[in-house]
Amino acid sequence: MSIQNIDRCGSINKARMTYTEFLDNSPMTKFLWLLVGGMSLAQLLDGLDFQATAFALPGIIREFRLNPAQAGGIASMGNIGLAIGSIAFPLLCDRIGRKLIFQWVILTYAAGTLISAMASSVNVLLCGRFIAGLGLGAQLPIVFAILAEYSPLKWRHILVPLAPIFWALGWIAAALLSILLIPHFGWRAIYWVGVLPALLTVYVRYGMPESVRFLLARGKVQEAGAIVHDMAKKAGMGEVELVPPPTVKNQVKVTFKQQFATLGMVWGLMLMLSFFYFCSFIQTFGVTAWLPTIFVRQGFRLTTSFWYTLMIMAVTPFSHIIAMWLQNVLNRKWALFLMTTGGTIFFILFGLSFQYKWPVPVLVGSQILQTLSAQGVIAILFTLTSELFPNSVRTLGIGIVSGVGRFGAILGPLLMGIALKSGMKISQVIYVFAIPLFVAAVMTLFVIKVDTRERSLESIGEDGNKAMAVQGGN
Repeated sequence: MSIQNIDRCGSINKARMTYTEFLDNSPMTKFLWLLVGGMSLAQLLDGLDFQATAFALPGIIREFRLNPAQAGGIASMGNIGLAIGSIAFPLLCDRIGRKLIFQWVILTYAAGTLISAMASSVNVLLCGRFIAGLGLGAQLPIVFAILAEYSPLKWRHILVPLAPIFWALGWIAAALLSILLIPHFGWRAIYWVGVLPALLTVYVRYGMPESVRFLLARGKVQEAGAIVHDMAKKAGMGEVELVPPPTVKNQVKVTFKQQFATLGMVWGLMLMLSFFYFCSFIQTFGVTAWLPTIFVRQGFRLTTSFWYTLMIMAVTPFSHIIAMWLQNVLNRKWALFLMTTGGTIFFILFGLSFQYKWPVPVLVGSQILQTLSAQGVIAILFTLTSELFPNSVRTLGIGIVSGVGRFGAILGPLLMGIALKSGMKISQVIYVFAIPLFVAAVMTLFVIKVDTRERSLESIGEDGNKAMAVQGGN
């Protein structure tokens, strides 16, 4: 690295840097905050749309006269779209570019939500949730890739988890809007609000540049240089000499075969992360999709169940903040282990509260503590995932592992619906659903062997499977 001195304020005394060195050591500028803000807003609206079905479900069940298994299928259909979209769109994203595909992704899930709001039958609703899921699943890996590729080293553990924080805020927004709208206007109202993300295409089209690291991976050095020079000028660092990295490729086009060949070098990494996502999602989404309905089935009024769900979801952003701190002071695997184990303990307590009919404050409080402990796992997982894949296949790698993990999110609501239909007590269902989360916690200690804190993406991603064998920060 050609930087000699960086003072406490982040000002650079040596006037020569490569493009990626500038990105890794750039101060937080107005441009970066605007980029983070745009990505965060996208995630807020994403979370709102995803969680809308949980609050619309009681009304959907009444209008279309569905049994629990059929209702679980509606929640799972969105996750099927998520699984496919998280792979299909990123496959194009690593070939064509983050910016263009991101615009199509936003329009896709807005269109799916519009169809959901206008659905005249269950089949149309299923179609709408599937289309919306395609866009929702694709947006996650694209947003995390953009944030990871633009974040300065010392800010990455904060900026990348901002996306799941705002995703969680979208869940809270869904709860608040459901309380305000659904009792008066019906379940469709929450889907009409979900059409708003279409407006984000204006920001992406005119306010967001292409990823510099993507351009460098495709040999588009001049275009990458123009973006970096503009960033440096706006940061008051126009005097710095910026040069291309010595390892920049001359390749402009890439084939699907080359993409999967690169991923083949990190198959062990993909396998481990996919299983981790699966274990976490089967529990998290299986229960969350049914949470308002679970309270209704236990005799609580619809509005009351919405308020309890809102109280539980409201602590999710704080869980991500805890995760930010933990993943900066501890090796990622220990942060994951602590949060997933805590979530398992409090989730079992939630089941015991139903079984022994403990007071409502204990019932709701145990799930609040479970959410506070476990939801931050997503922030750590996505930070780790966005760091470990090579620049040339980052969105595809993130998309594949989260897409495979989405099968847990698909099975979760279905299994919950089938279990409730079979007559199982809710406490018994909760005990069963606690198992995958505990498995994921145990996996963490034995499989993850790398500490990625404050390492450049280039030094991490190109190592692939080799990085998984490096013991760091134990």
